[in-house]
Amino acid sequence: MILYFAYGSCMDELSFKRTVGENGYKLMGRAVLPDFRLAFTLYSPNRMGGVADLLWSPGEKVEGILYQLNPEVLKDLDEREGVSHGRYKRIQVNVCHQGKKKMAMTYTVVKKESKEVCPHPSYLKEIMRGAGRLSREYQEQLRKACKERFGISV
Repeated sequence: MILYFAYGSCMDELSFKRTVGENGYKLMGRAVLPDFRLAFTLYSPNRMGGVADLLWSPGEKVEGILYQLNPEVLKDLDEREGVSHGRYKRIQVNVCHQGKKKMAMTYTVVKKESKEVCPHPSYLKEIMRGAGRLSREYQEQLRKACKERFGISV
């Protein structure tokens, strides 16, 4: 089994399930990635705006959802993330889940824009649906960041 840390639209279980199938994963719950921040560094024509990425940022944190994946669904997840097109690449990160450090796989943008790209409101809504399993503090932080950086209320 592979541990996968989702921090963008894959936090939304319905969306994630459409990619990996009913039996392709097990939801583990909330996890925290220290020393990174959430940013939108790539324009996606499919999403009609910026898409989520991780940026190194000591002292900050990103909350997300930890999944346990069946290895055979990794190709479907890679396809969703555009790995073969050079959009995202897999990286290994140390997350905190239920008080324990765990090594997990996640994705990061390969060619980051120098300035953040405004995400489409529908994409942000998908992220916020998934964020329902995260801390209230982090959910509020996401709302505040969207308002301040892009003028979007979610």
